[in-house]
Amino acid sequence: MVGKKQILDDIEFSKAFKNLAQAYEEIASSRMQRIRNSVLASRDFLFGINSIFQQVKSSYKGDVRIIMKKKGIKNRDLARFTKHNGKTLFVLLSTNTGLYGEIVQRTFDAFAKELKKAWRSSPEENQTHVAISGRLGVKLFQQDFPKKPYYFFELSDNRMDQTGVKNIIPYLIQYEKIIVFYEQFQNVVTSIPIATSVSGDILPWQNTESDQFKYVFEPSLETVMEYFEKEIIQTIFEQIVFESLLAKFSSRMVALEETSESIEDKLKKLNRKHQIIKHEELNKKQNQTFSSMRMWTAK
Repeated sequence: MVGKKQILDDIEFSKAFKNLAQAYEEIASSRMQRIRNSVLASRDFLFGINSIFQQVKSSYKGDVRIIMKKKGIKNRDLARFTKHNGKTLFVLLSTNTGLYGEIVQRTFDAFAKELKKAWRSSPEENQTHVAISGRLGVKLFQQDFPKKPYYFFELSDNRMDQTGVKNIIPYLIQYEKIIVFYEQFQNVVTSIPIATSVSGDILPWQNTESDQFKYVFEPSLETVMEYFEKEIIQTIFEQIVFESLLAKFSSRMVALEETSESIEDKLKKLNRKHQIIKHEELNKKQNQTFSSMRMWTAK
């Protein structure tokens, strides 16, 4: 049976742990509130731009090939104006630490599922590469794909890491297609795994039968597309990192709230055990007193 001292130690430890969890929860809540409005306000605008990017690339393949022919690019299937390696990059935005609930695993599962499909579609060719941000993401990847190479880049879990984003962009834009897997904030209690192409390509598992639009470009299609490739990719990727941060703060807040509730339940059980021990000690003292009184009366 657990002794009184052990129960008291467990109570004190649980109280301290609960205070720590609540402190981290308040920090996560504060950070979430600070960036929530700006992220949601820019979400529709920036992903609308990304949609236009996709429409332009899809609708003007003929024009793009003519321009690429003028540039001397032999592979006409590459709807690009700048040089790329012709490969696809799957990017996983994960976390460096824990206490984010189930969202980290769910996002990795979605990432791994599509990555396996991509590798199965071209088993003899190294056409799909992997880049990961977050040490937990690296750990999960090494467990599921122990012999597969990956590129690791550092991003902060706690703030928008402008330096980290700036450093990774040159690596990203060398790829023909860039697909980013991350957590997207839905509401205070819900975040979901999502994938977004930041290279202006329709995702392989998306419906490609969309409306075709005719655009008039000024000064030219080539100039507009070059701007998309050089500037818009970084802007959209920054938005995705912000989206991931918001989801992380929200998920951590929910996870810590659940932790606090779990600790509170444990404290109730420990306090009940403590009360039982106190009653047992009191009964023992009363029995000893009655026993002494009977012995004194017998004399």
